[in-house]
Amino acid sequence: MTVMIKEASLEDKKQVYELWKASYPSQNQNYLTYYFKTLFDQGTCLLQEQDNKVISSIQMNEHVISFGARKIAIAYLLGVSTLPDYRRRGHMRTLMEAALDETSHNYLFTFIKAFNPKLYAPYGFETVYAHRHFLIKSEELNKVSCLHTQKEATASQLLYAYKRFIVKFDGYYIRDLAYYERLLEELELKEKRMVVYRDPVQGVCGYLIYQIIKDEIQVKEAIYQDSISLMRMLKAISEPEREILIEVSEKEHLEKIFPLAIPKKQGFMMVRVNNYELFNKYFNKQVKNAREAFEILKKPLWLHEYY
Repeated sequence: MTVMIKEASLEDKKQVYELWKASYPSQNQNYLTYYFKTLFDQGTCLLQEQDNKVISSIQMNEHVISFGARKIAIAYLLGVSTLPDYRRRGHMRTLMEAALDETSHNYLFTFIKAFNPKLYAPYGFETVYAHRHFLIKSEELNKVSCLHTQKEATASQLLYAYKRFIVKFDGYYIRDLAYYERLLEELELKEKRMVVYRDPVQGVCGYLIYQIIKDEIQVKEAIYQDSISLMRMLKAISEPEREILIEVSEKEHLEKIFPLAIPKKQGFMMVRVNNYELFNKYFNKQVKNAREAFEILKKPLWLHEYY
């Protein structure tokens, strides 16, 4: 039977939502609903139809990253999904090839989260960025004060903290006020929580975005100016019966302030260079893979984006 690839229309949106819900059963349903209401239409969704229903889809979102002294638009792929009864028939390969053909004509890089590197490597993706995970016991914060920590901040204050933090890195998303306005909306879903550090002189200069999952407090994003502000925010969210799992970039050496926390490395972002000839001409280099492309940056990478 013929399978058609097309761009999702408004009429397809409900079916794509149900497809994602079936493909990602652990995803918070409130967040999924929020994503389709607020963010889905900002990207492009390719899908396949068979038997009068949507059987697979892939979403392509555009973002702008810092790359050296330049700002570069990139494509981010997500929502890679196929209905269980239609898997292992080559549908996703066909859809992925169509998506990469689209992004290759419009973007220098295509990003995808490193859920399954072996699945995406055949398409030219390479893991260029990993997170370091530190498990911190609450007793390691016993002597730390949570002075100057609060639970609220405005979008402009969060953006200010991000801009101050991110100057030490490269490869990061160029975030704007709208990004943090959406983040505050997302926090209202109660899946994630936030604590901020408000310096008496400089104002908000740090925040943590975290979730409580069973016996762990999982810090998904840590923005801070120094070890004191980080430790105080961690103290503010700590609980005696729960450990804190914090995700940071490869170059953030939290073992210096938490010597008992042994870091574990986990791949986070894969990248495909869509046109090596153009890249090498643009940057006057001779790179042969995505890892080499990102190694030309003089500052460490920082990527914590999920869509």
